[in-house]
Amino acid sequence: MKIFALIMVLIAGTMWAGSGLAAQDFFRKSSLDSMDLTVFRMLSAGFIMFCVSAVKGTWKPGLRAIRKNYLLFPQLVFYGIVGLMLMHYTYFASIAAGNAAAATVIQYTCPAIVIIWVSLKNRKLPGRGELAAVVLAIVGVFLLVTGGDIHKISVPAECVYLGLISAFFFAVCAVYPKHLMGTLDNSFILTIGMFTGAVSAWLIDPVTDFSGFFNRDVIFDSFWIIICGTVVAFTCYNAGLHYLSEAQASVTATVEPAVSVIASLFLFDVRFDFMQAVGILLVILAIAAPGLIGKKDLPEERNIS
Repeated sequence: MKIFALIMVLIAGTMWAGSGLAAQDFFRKSSLDSMDLTVFRMLSAGFIMFCVSAVKGTWKPGLRAIRKNYLLFPQLVFYGIVGLMLMHYTYFASIAAGNAAAATVIQYTCPAIVIIWVSLKNRKLPGRGELAAVVLAIVGVFLLVTGGDIHKISVPAECVYLGLISAFFFAVCAVYPKHLMGTLDNSFILTIGMFTGAVSAWLIDPVTDFSGFFNRDVIFDSFWIIICGTVVAFTCYNAGLHYLSEAQASVTATVEPAVSVIASLFLFDVRFDFMQAVGILLVILAIAAPGLIGKKDLPEERNIS
């Protein structure tokens, strides 16, 4: 099942990569802002996930589980608002302030945040394999986007701090829902999360006219962001998270910036230099590393206290 889980997370990373590129194109062609897109994305995805949950027959069992344990609902609301909604908004805002490549590389400080959080929660030092995977991922992403020259990341300060905030909320999405998966189905968790996130975003930005999302110039961007970058991506990621540790899943998802750069080659004729090629190789090594972590490093983990 671990191979299946890794494939699911890799698919999620690929879908998210396309979503970032689509969002950049969307903001270039539309006057709608980041919160408008967040409301539409989460509302649409929530409706689709509700249909999926109803077809799977998990909607009613999910409601019964909440009635039996009323504490589940506020946990789902927390996931929807603090995890999904704030992560979506800050990521889109970071893209709007800079560009998809810069926003993505900054957001992918997330695995390091997850590693630290899991270590503190379990009161254990991470294994050497886990640390190596994080270092490979972060260094690889840095080389991939900058070519080894930090001065090439010439983006506004707003893009940087929004990207870092997005990384924090992305870490919440990577860690928090795992404890709910033993009780609730993935599609039910995403339905409640997306709807509660959409409602909170709408209260901040009460969008009433959605016609702008269906303009011919941006309809493909809207489709990719909603279907591929949200429904497919989060379904696959949470499915993989069920069988992987939080750290393994978050590190494996670093395929996203690699796909972003590779896609740019075909879409925008972007060429890679030697250092960027090294970065791609390091990210691929980081993707392979989680499969070896549990086997080699588990006996070496040590208690912090």
